[in-house]
Amino acid sequence: MDTEDDIFKETELALAEEDEDEVMDEEEEDDELDALEKDNEDDAIEDDNDDEEIEGDGDEDVEDEDNEHEIDNDNDNDNDNDNDNENDNENQDEGPISSTTDAPADSSSDTAKLGEFETDPAQDRDSKLLEYQRQLAMKAKIADNYDVSPIVAIPYASQINTVALSRSSKWLFTGGDDGFIRRYDFFGSIDGEVQLTAAQKHSLVDLISNGGALCGYWENELPVKRSTIKTDSYEPKLSPVYSLAVEMNCLWLLSGLSNGGINLQSVRHNEGTILHHFKKHTDTVSVLQLNERQDAFLSGSWDKMIHMWDLNTGKTTRSFTESTGQITSIQYRPTGGIDIDSIKLQAPSGDDDDLDSLFGSDDAAAAGTSTAAVATSDDGTGNDGNNNNGTTTKPIDENIFMSAAIDGSLYVWDVRAEHAALKIRAPKGTPPWCMSACWSASGDSIFVGRRNSTVEEFSLKMPIFSNGDARPAKVLKFPQVSGPVTAVRALPNHDHVICGSYDNIRIYDLRLYSEAHKRTPFLIVPGHHGGTISQLEFDPTYRYMMSASGNRGWEGTSTETVFIYNVNSL
Repeated sequence: MDTEDDIFKETELALAEEDEDEVMDEEEEDDELDALEKDNEDDAIEDDNDDEEIEGDGDEDVEDEDNEHEIDNDNDNDNDNDNDNENDNENQDEGPISSTTDAPADSSSDTAKLGEFETDPAQDRDSKLLEYQRQLAMKAKIADNYDVSPIVAIPYASQINTVALSRSSKWLFTGGDDGFIRRYDFFGSIDGEVQLTAAQKHSLVDLISNGGALCGYWENELPVKRSTIKTDSYEPKLSPVYSLAVEMNCLWLLSGLSNGGINLQSVRHNEGTILHHFKKHTDTVSVLQLNERQDAFLSGSWDKMIHMWDLNTGKTTRSFTESTGQITSIQYRPTGGIDIDSIKLQAPSGDDDDLDSLFGSDDAAAAGTSTAAVATSDDGTGNDGNNNNGTTTKPIDENIFMSAAIDGSLYVWDVRAEHAALKIRAPKGTPPWCMSACWSASGDSIFVGRRNSTVEEFSLKMPIFSNGDARPAKVLKFPQVSGPVTAVRALPNHDHVICGSYDNIRIYDLRLYSEAHKRTPFLIVPGHHGGTISQLEFDPTYRYMMSASGNRGWEGTSTETVFIYNVNSL
């Protein structure tokens, strides 16, 4: 027994000497390490712990390494291979980990990129289009001269009373006495998609070879109630098209009828479908003018009335009833001019020169003393306080518009006032007649076409004499054989006015007005000849001009042709 005890003691002493350090470590280890104690296991665990401390792996990697070492703990080579495989796996694991840590940054950048496109694409397209058009229009505004030449002729089978071009210049709309509205591809016509025949080119200048690319047409129908239709076979009753106004994106258009109604018709979807019918005028609607926001419009009629319509409700918001003749022209005032509210009429006593215009003397000889004085605004510039150096972000002032009547009278209206802000009758010696009038580019004067082959300019600074008679600042005279001036448009450089007469279209250079007796102050535009001009229209960039020939229901003959001109700014 003693021998056995000695043997056990010796064994215990040997074990104590060999594993004294390991036993001390094992006592400090957790119960989990004691359960995993096997031969050579302590060395493997210590190696694994050393590798883990160096590599800095997470808990999941430790568990993977323990499992791999438990499986491949047969020899040292396997352990080495396992370590290599572990390193490879760790490198592969680090890839996804780094990608997940970078994911928030990528997602935030993607979110930031998506945020750039949160705006409405249609609004972004419209804003870019307007900016591009402003840049092109600026070139026309600073031009010294213009070269206008015809490039397209669109033959018609009736008189053309009106034309309308969308803001994007995609489609050109025409309307005439035949009661049809036609839609042409504007740029397709310019590019020569349709060529004129030899017979069509016979009466035209050699510059013109392109025809109009017709895209569609529909009736300008007079709406009737279903209860009034007695038979199953219904044939629409057509009305001559006297006026058109097109929405900026060509989604719909407005057309004036001979019975005083106004049709709101679809263009892009179900072309020609009448969506709404506005009815308040009692006679032919001769003029339609949309505002800048496209949510309201003005209508002028032969009943001598002007109505302002709200497109959201379909009802009138204001009526202007002081006109004394059939309405021929309506145009919103361009921004940047003098303040209409500052025009005050005074009654001077005697012929005192001190009571002349605050802006200096006028070129025209005056029989009396001017009664119009313009008070400067609060900023002392004579312009609206919201304008900076005569410029503004809005192209027109929707509170001020001008109207002309067939009896030759002019009216300047302020929608915020009860009565007309300014009334100008035809001057003495001038036929009481006017088919066209327009604002100047600055909005400080009005050009009026007359029957006696002249164009009169009325300045808002001194529009009338003390006795109430009209005081034209300039009278642009053309040859008597040119006939009545039925269309007038001002060019954006403030120095040129384009005038359409019976014989030709002319560009008048206002800088040569004082030298008109020495040299010819105008140039003739080729193309139109021998017919009444119903309308002159420019695209928003002033690169192209359209002219239509028709009498608009009054008097005159027509060439039954629409011309498109190329305008080069020199």
